[in-house]
Amino acid sequence: MTTAPQGQALFVEIRCEELPARYVQRAANGLKKGIVAMIKGVEHGAVRVWAGPRRVAVEVADVAVGRPQEEKLVTGPPVAAAFRDGKPTKTAIGFARGRGVDVDALETVDGPRGPVVAARVRTGGEQTVDLVAAGLEDAVLSIDFDKTMTWGPAKWARPIHGVVALYGDAVVPATVAGVAAGRTTLGHRLTPGPLTVQAADQWVGDLRKLHVVADRNERRASIEAQLAEAAGALGARTGAMELVDEVVDLVEWPAVVVASFAEELLDLPPRLLVESMGVHQRVFPLLRASEDGEDALINKFLVVSNHPNAGDPECAATIATGNARVLAARFHDARFFYAEDRKKSLADHGAQLTGMQWIRKAGTMAEKSVRVGELAGRLAPVVGADAAVAARAGALAKADLSTQMVGEFPELQGHVGRLLAVLDGEPDGVPMAIEEHYLPRFADDGLPATPAGLATALADRIDTLTHTFRLGLKPKGSADPLGLRRAAGGVVTLVLGAGLRIQLDDLLGLAGALDDDTAAALRTFVLARARAQLMERFPTDLVDAVLASGDLDLCALAARAEALNGALQTDAGADLRTTFKRVLNIVKDHSDTTYDPAQFTADVERDLHGAAVKAAAQVAEHM
Repeated sequence: MTTAPQGQALFVEIRCEELPARYVQRAANGLKKGIVAMIKGVEHGAVRVWAGPRRVAVEVADVAVGRPQEEKLVTGPPVAAAFRDGKPTKTAIGFARGRGVDVDALETVDGPRGPVVAARVRTGGEQTVDLVAAGLEDAVLSIDFDKTMTWGPAKWARPIHGVVALYGDAVVPATVAGVAAGRTTLGHRLTPGPLTVQAADQWVGDLRKLHVVADRNERRASIEAQLAEAAGALGARTGAMELVDEVVDLVEWPAVVVASFAEELLDLPPRLLVESMGVHQRVFPLLRASEDGEDALINKFLVVSNHPNAGDPECAATIATGNARVLAARFHDARFFYAEDRKKSLADHGAQLTGMQWIRKAGTMAEKSVRVGELAGRLAPVVGADAAVAARAGALAKADLSTQMVGEFPELQGHVGRLLAVLDGEPDGVPMAIEEHYLPRFADDGLPATPAGLATALADRIDTLTHTFRLGLKPKGSADPLGLRRAAGGVVTLVLGAGLRIQLDDLLGLAGALDDDTAAALRTFVLARARAQLMERFPTDLVDAVLASGDLDLCALAARAEALNGALQTDAGADLRTTFKRVLNIVKDHSDTTYDPAQFTADVERDLHGAAVKAAAQVAEHM
């Protein structure tokens, strides 16, 4: 929008109890969206956003004093229908009421088919302060969260403690969840003293004095720099850097502290240590190059503290000791569980799956494991895997679900199975396939690197889809409690990632025959996920055109889309698109594509027919 010369800044801060990290950005983006919508029609400048665990804030620059007032002439019914014998009819009265004017204010103007009545309607004119005062509560409380807390008169992610709402120098008389807006806020929990807010930049600077870094990007840069400095001082590098995305929304004043645990605990599987540090403590492991050149864990880790005095050695030591004590307890638990699990083979753990339900009314996890093993063996020739290795990996893929380690550390499922399979002396390829069968776990995750891992990963997902559809458990509407859309998306990702040239019906059919209706429903379901993935790369109309070919080879569909997209980027492609658009407009009322060349009367018709026949033959030859 254009900047209003008389505009002033609108600043809003919502201060609350600590938000879960996953809600911080959602709260900030939701507040921005709500405020911009609240002042829709008011000229304004740039929008800035701040986000942290205890506060989100938005500034809109150069906000005009109100919406511009406009007057429009709205035409209505013919004069003959609006007035009879000089008196207004129900038609005229209803039109006037709908436009918010008195019937005596109606005018007569010329319409395309004769005189009509019209009303001069004035819109706009609302003052910005009034819009904010009336709309701020809804803008805040309408932010969508997966889960909310109820307190007093409201529901939100966490209880709201303070609201700052300023338009220029003036406080906006708004109330949010029973909290009246003002110009006072607080800094860090451990730094006493209120802060009087005058403007956004002053707020940012004074918050820093109260140990709050309001800008999320600045906090992130500080965390990354401190981690690199602390790791470098120890001759190591920081692992699990993806944790920064979460930790940045857990602290207001990031300060990195070095801590350590007993060196003897390094005997535990490295991934267990790393997962426990990240998932349970949100601390960062440290790795150092070993004699063989590979990075190895060391018994030190980095804590991103939120304490204003973490730079003080005594305070840092207390923080390090506390984190080390909690982490060591989990490590010792893990050592016990791992030792207990090693007393039985992975196959023996798998035998306990008979008591573990897979899906309600769909049998046990043991029954699923049998099916996955058999299907993985049948898939082996398709993916170039050894059938015996794939079948064994599939049969053992879920066995570690009954271990104490996975019960305590669910994020290690698959990895524990791999470790135990190695200890059991399972054939080469089986341990890795057990771990890889969970890939991909999320968008942009890695794919199985081994053929047996690919076969097992496909078998697990295809079994899930075919068995649930056979039982009539397909998703309804947007609900998908069994994660079937994720499973179908995984099949598509695996097939495209591996470049498997197989018809979709043949691939799904390896899990056993389905009746025609169920097979068609499952085919449509998987193709919908293929469509969604292709639409991430190509225009919707192009993807739909490719799918309309009826080809059920997913790799061929992707290749068609790639080729067609490239062709349409050329000048000839643009001309072709224009030509077909015109042709489709001409024949939009015709569905029959048959014709009799003997009925042609003009040479141009015969020439076009001949060119089409020739082109069809060339296309068939290339196909």
